[in-house]
Order: sequence, then structure tokens, then C-alpha cells
Amino acid sequence: MKQHLGLVLGVALSALAAAPAAALPWFELTSSTGGSNLPFTIGQPFRQGDVPSGSNVVGSNGSLQVVAKNRWPDGSLKFAVVSGRATLSANAPLRVTLNLGTPPGGATLTTADLRATNVTASIGAGTFGSASWSGADFDAPFVTWVTGSEMSSWIYRKPIGGDAHLVGWMEVRLYAGGAVEVLPWVENGYLRVAAPTNKNATYTFTLNGAQRFSQSVDLLNHQRMVLASGSTLSYWVGTDPQIVPKHDAVEFQATKLVPTYSGSTSSGSVLWSRIAQSYTPLAQANYPSVMGTTGYHGSIGPLPEWDVAYLTSGGDPRAYRGVVINGYSAGRYGVHFRDETTNRPPRFSSYPNLVLGSGNGISDTGASSTGSYTPNASGGTPPTYKSSHHPSMGYMAYLLTGRFYFMEETQFVATVNYLKQNDGGSYAHRQGSKGILRTDAGANTTRGAAWAIRTLVQAATSTPDADPLRAEYVTSFEENVTYYHGLYVTTSNNPQGVAAPYSDYTTTPPYMHSMWMEDFLTFAFGYGKDAVGLSATPASRLDAFLAWKYQSIVGRLGGAGSAEYCYRDAAQYTMAVAPTDAAQWDGTDPASSWYSNWGQIYSATLGHANDCGSGTTLRGTSGGNPATFDGYWGNLLPAISYAVDHGAVGAAAAYARLTGASNYATGAATLNDTPVWGVRPRNATAPGGDTTPPNPILNLIAR
Repeated sequence: MKQHLGLVLGVALSALAAAPAAALPWFELTSSTGGSNLPFTIGQPFRQGDVPSGSNVVGSNGSLQVVAKNRWPDGSLKFAVVSGRATLSANAPLRVTLNLGTPPGGATLTTADLRATNVTASIGAGTFGSASWSGADFDAPFVTWVTGSEMSSWIYRKPIGGDAHLVGWMEVRLYAGGAVEVLPWVENGYLRVAAPTNKNATYTFTLNGAQRFSQSVDLLNHQRMVLASGSTLSYWVGTDPQIVPKHDAVEFQATKLVPTYSGSTSSGSVLWSRIAQSYTPLAQANYPSVMGTTGYHGSIGPLPEWDVAYLTSGGDPRAYRGVVINGYSAGRYGVHFRDETTNRPPRFSSYPNLVLGSGNGISDTGASSTGSYTPNASGGTPPTYKSSHHPSMGYMAYLLTGRFYFMEETQFVATVNYLKQNDGGSYAHRQGSKGILRTDAGANTTRGAAWAIRTLVQAATSTPDADPLRAEYVTSFEENVTYYHGLYVTTSNNPQGVAAPYSDYTTTPPYMHSMWMEDFLTFAFGYGKDAVGLSATPASRLDAFLAWKYQSIVGRLGGAGSAEYCYRDAAQYTMAVAPTDAAQWDGTDPASSWYSNWGQIYSATLGHANDCGSGTTLRGTSGGNPATFDGYWGNLLPAISYAVDHGAVGAAAAYARLTGASNYATGAATLNDTPVWGVRPRNATAPGGDTTPPNPILNLIAR
């Protein structure tokens, strides 16, 4: 049998090695109006190795510019801003296929070319004043974001009047042929400028002498808003080409910059009635009424519902609009702390002891060991932001559009998760500029640490290689890897891969913990392994930590043995993780403080011995009801999927037990219309609409 298995594995490996290289992604462009040489820009991620260092990308439409923003550790292209022009018939999609090749030459578009269009722009804020640009103002951008012969983009900023806090911003894109696109926004959010408060005014945007936006808004402290409304998402000099892109969703997920999903959302799904299609500055859109309320909400997960819907629908235009609108609407939260010394989100290394003051709507903030706080705010409090329930903000919108605005949104959220923590000293939580995100201390819970690590990973992934802030986020993620590795791998600790909980759910033994939160943490580090691209030493530490951490999900999906935990009961609100309430996760507890096997945990949790052999039906009630995967059965899918992807011991067999349950398909079918938790292994099939070819090696292991 061993010889036969070895032969089959060898054949499978040879077949995979002989398989042709994967094609590069395609994308589609659709215009509701149609026209000749219509300008467009999208963001485009790439799989590692598909575009080797030194290679270039060309498109089947002939007019294409691919500007690299990030590269994988091997030098291959990771993420690019793609621009060009296309001739489109109204409402008829044009597919653009990408290939390696030599792009056509052409003169780079410069600010002199922008000036030659005679564009003018102005942002007004009532009695606070205005900020205007014309002529030579365009010669000095704050950031040159993209340069090329098809499109160049610049970021401009000016204070509004004499106000110490209000700043007008614009991204201005100039296309070959003279088309100009402008995205204007206003911020009220410096880091340490005194007396932050609300700015109630009628805000306006004027382009080439024509007022394009006017609305009375009370802009609270540390909020930002794009000056647009309704169906308008940016402004054009001349005719808006009204192009909506559609990415190759299969290749998009294969890049590993986002999870891979099993749901298949149809064009008639009930989901579309929930996704915002109209933008209003500072409006709620699809965010919760109060961030932090209990129970399922579509904003909580590896990615929020509107982002996932773009992938599970194959790029439905309603999902695209929902992603962009919710990316803009994240401005309603008071998380935008811009360093007034650099006019960028703060570097962690510049503020090792700074902690958030009050009045900004950020809940559960910590304390500074040196008494260093951001100024307290007045004039009204923005909607509650709670890191333990915060969604991914701006990340997917950046991947789809390549906009600087969304990249910085992700940076702002990562920064506020850093600044809200106790900085160090006797607290020893954040550990200064390291930005440690502990599960058991500081302004966190287990899930709070998990989602903050997820956002840190996204900031490290989306920030361009040339941006000094990227090193800050990568270093902080590496420091978190080192911290967790040192605590759980280099010392004797919980043998089931459970990180230190923030509290015991009971006052009598055993120690009870919400293991579904543990699944979030497991996912976050697995995601970081795929998306960030670490150097050798931290990568090795992360692998060792994940080998320990994946036990927390693989063990819960065990079989019928007396020393195993029955997979049929894996979705519990709380689970016994130690026989004593005095258990410590500091590496000093003896083996007697822990359960010696998963069978003991099962008995302590369920009150009886493992009875797995009596059937294959997944069991549970309330949040653990297997009829719908918006609770604990869904929560565990990202953790086990990344465990399978990374070859964790026993993971493939555990996943096979789960997906082989008699009622698994019933629960998985709900992932089509409620897709948030439908993460699946990249190379294994699963119910719920997955059409990706299976990996023969994983299938053999599962047998």
C-alpha cells in the first residue's frame, strides 16, 4: 500500500510539475455609454512568479500601462496600477487579456501636460475658507502616485483657509488624449495639533469653474469625506466614460492577497438588496449601527460582505460599487490621525509612547507610560470604532482601483489599532514601537488582536514598496511573529495551540474560552504568511508558530477516538481549554495545568465521552447551528482552510471529516447569499459553488 501511494504521489507531483504555467489575469471593461479611446484605471494583483523580475506586461487592447507598486520576495510583480484606453460599445464588455511582452513606448505625462489642460479646482468649507488649484499649483504635487504615457496621477493638498485642522485633498489623474479625472476629499484629522473639534460647514467642490458638489456637513474630529454623492464616485473634465471594471475573480483569489471563497453569489441573490449603491458623505452605508454589537454582522470577517461579494459573484458591478462606496464611507470613523510633521499616517517608530486621547469615538483605549496622549477632542463624537469588531477598511477597494485614498485608509486603521494600545512600561503591552497585539492584555480581546493583525497584514501588503511606511508595518508584523513564537514555541505552553485568552468565562474550573475567537487569530497569522512575504528568520518563526497554532482547529475537527475531540461538536460558544482556572500562558505552568489530549477537552466541554461514531451529522444550536454558516461553523472555516493550505499535520483529514458530514452541504449552501465566512482551501474542492480543480495530492492525503 505504501509503495502504491508513493507511486501515485510521484505521478501527481510529476503531473503538477509538467503542467503549463498559469495564464496571467484578464479583466473586463463595461461602459454604459460607450465611445472611442475611453480612459480607465484599475488595481491588479499578481501571483508570485507569474511576472518575473525584469519582465513587462502588455494587454490585448494594445493601449495599456502597468505600473508596479509591490513585488514578491523573488522580485516578481505583486501589485500594479493598470491604466489605458479602450473603445467600447455601450453595455458590451470588452475583455482585456494580459501577457508578458514589451509595452509600446511613449512620452511620460507630466504636470506640464496637466497644466496645459487649463484645469482648475477648488474645495470650499463655508466660513472656514477654501483651497484652490490652478496653473503653477499643479507643478508641486504632494505625492507623485503614478507616472506613464497612458496615465499619470498626482496627489495634491492644501489647508482650507487659515484653519489649523481642515485640509483639502485631491487625486488628479491625467490620461493620454487629455482626459482629467479628479477625486476630492476633506480631512479633519491631525495627530497632535491642539483642540481638535468639529467643522460644520457647507462643503463644495468646483471643477473648471462649475460647482460639482455642495452639501452641509458637520465634519467631526478625525473624520474624512470624499466630496461626492449619489452615483458619482469621481469627477471628469468633459464626459465621464462610466467604465466599470470586472476582474478575473479566480486569479484574483489565487494571488493570496485575499482568501479564496467557496460561495457562488448569483445575479438574483438576496444579497444585492443589502449592498450600498449610493454614496452620501459620512453615511453608514453597510457598516453596523454600533460597531461592537454581538451576533453576526456582514462587516465582520476576514473581509466584509461587500468585498467578498465581488469575488463570489465574479465581479458583479453592484459589488464593485459597494466596495468603493463602503471604502469612502469608512471616513465616518474617527480613525484618521495624520502626522502633521510628515502629512502622512504616523510611523510607529516615531511615536513609541503616544496613546490616543478621548473624544474620537475609539473604544477601549489604553494608557501611556510617559503620559503622552493625542489631544482630547470636542464638538461631538464620531461613530464608535471598536477594534474587536472592526472590518477590513479600504483594502479591497485599493486592490480594485489602485487609489492612494484607499491605501491610506488601510494605513490609518492599522495606525489607530496601534495607538489605542497601552504603550509599555509596567503594562508591557504594545512594547513601544513594536506594536505587539496581545490576546490577553491591552485594549484587546482575542478577536480584537486577530482583526488588528489582519489589518496590519493588509497595511503591509497594500503599502507600496517605495513607501517608508511599508517597512513600519512589516517590522511590526515581524515583531508580533517573534512575540508569539517566543511565548508559545520556544517555551512549554498550551499543547492544543490555544493562545492566552483575555478572560475565563467561568469562576469555577475548568477554564472556558471562546474558541471561535481563536479561529480568527489562527486565520490572521495564516493570512499573513501568504500575503506579506517575510524574510527568512521571521518566516521560519511564523511557520513554527503556525504549526503550533493550527492544532487549535485541527484538534477540534478530530474523529471518534477516546483521545480525540469529535468534529461534529466543533462549533461551541465556549470550550474547556485548561482543567484549572489558575492556568497561565506565560510559559511557566507545568504540564498538569493543561489537558493531555483533545478527548479530555471534549468531555470537559460536553459533559460526556466522545460519541462521534454514532453518525456524521454536524451538531449545534443558536450560533452553532449547522443549518447556516453565519455562526461558529462558518467562523472556523478560514482557520481550517489555511491549515490545509499550509500542510498542517492532520489538517487535510480534518477538513475531509468536516466537509464529509451529512449536513455540511446544507450549511455551505448558505455561503452563496451570506458569503463572508466561506473561505476554503485554495487547492481542495468544497461544497457551495466551488469550481476550482482539486489538488490531487490533498485529495490523496484526505483519503
